[in-house]
Amino acid sequence: MTTVKKLLDSKDAAVFSVHGNTSVFDVLTEMMKQNISAIFVIASGRLKGIFTERDYARKIILQGRASKETPVCDVM
Repeated sequence: MTTVKKLLDSKDAAVFSVHGNTSVFDVLTEMMKQNISAIFVIASGRLKGIFTERDYARKIILQGRASKETPVCDVM
């Protein structure tokens, strides 16, 4: 079975992450700067989840939530 670590080790690209308490707005800003569509969410030095543009569309936009007030850990 392939693990996330094996996949990441085989890639020749940077890996981006944010803390779980970061606002969705700030996460989206970072994703735009890095030209990526998904980002790892870290808490206490451990991977807690992944946030994607699809999460934004379904869990922020369609539910009428505010991206500046919602921490990414609530919608990953």
